[in-house]
Amino acid sequence: MSDPVGASLGAYRYSTARKELIMSEAPQWLASLVDAVGNCMEAHCAAGPLAFRWGNEDDFWEVMVYCTPGEAVGGAEDGAFLVPGFSLDLVELMSVFEELTDAHWCAHSFGPHDYEGPHISVEGVYQGHHVYLQVLAEAPEDEEPGFKVDL
Repeated sequence: MSDPVGASLGAYRYSTARKELIMSEAPQWLASLVDAVGNCMEAHCAAGPLAFRWGNEDDFWEVMVYCTPGEAVGGAEDGAFLVPGFSLDLVELMSVFEELTDAHWCAHSFGPHDYEGPHISVEGVYQGHHVYLQVLAEAPEDEEPGFKVDL
């Protein structure tokens, strides 16, 4: 892909399901997975850094990766959140796993309490870790803007 989403690894935002944890607690292999996801994405417009959230129980990792939203600055839309569009190369994404056990496309939200919304999910083994990866179409509602766009 010509223009992967995000910038250098340092531009990514890391968080966990528990907001009090800091980004330095992200294992290096997990940062590598997010980097691999970013290399499978092609932005359709201005895009900020990728972000991800994770949970781990008994070495089963749940990981959500998404583009951070933008914020409009100036004009009638000042303060509005912008959702960056992107394409995702599914063949390339699935190829980063040593073992692939499942893959799904969830086209619609399951309702107002569905945190993930539309997403691609891939389950398998990445660098020896059992991972359930979700690439979200939009950032979770509580995500802060990752970039600003002057209008």
